[in-house]
Amino acid sequence: MVLFWKNGPLGRLWIDESVLKEQVASCLPEGTSCSSVQFLGDRDLVNAYVSFGQGDTAPDGREIQERVSERLTPLGLAVSVSLVAGAPSTKGKERPPLRRSPLFWGLALGGLAAFYNLGLSGVFWVLFFGLGAWGIAWLFLTSRGRDRITSFLDHFEE
Repeated sequence: MVLFWKNGPLGRLWIDESVLKEQVASCLPEGTSCSSVQFLGDRDLVNAYVSFGQGDTAPDGREIQERVSERLTPLGLAVSVSLVAGAPSTKGKERPPLRRSPLFWGLALGGLAAFYNLGLSGVFWVLFFGLGAWGIAWLFLTSRGRDRITSFLDHFEE
């Protein structure tokens, strides 16, 4: 996931969560792993959650924090390390196959029923107006959409 950090003179600055996680993991001793990383861009703070085995002794949190700080301080990031007992959670990483997803079957059968009842041109018009309504709503209801409108209108003011 790409995380927003701050606005700079050349535009927005984003940072990749997986890269932060890899950087933290490269500083860890054996038997530990970086289970997750939280980034608080407004405070330039990286919260790293380091997990170790359930029966193992806890590693020195200060030493880990110093190692990770040495790696991330040149980037202007502060570091906070939290130790978590137990193996890293894999919950949420495994997805069921597509054919076992109720959403897939609902959309697939709904699409077939729409195609049967409306025909090809009817399905085209439904998709056309649906995507058009979604695009207009995105422009006016999201901050990124409003930014696009503002930058578009700025071109006419020059």
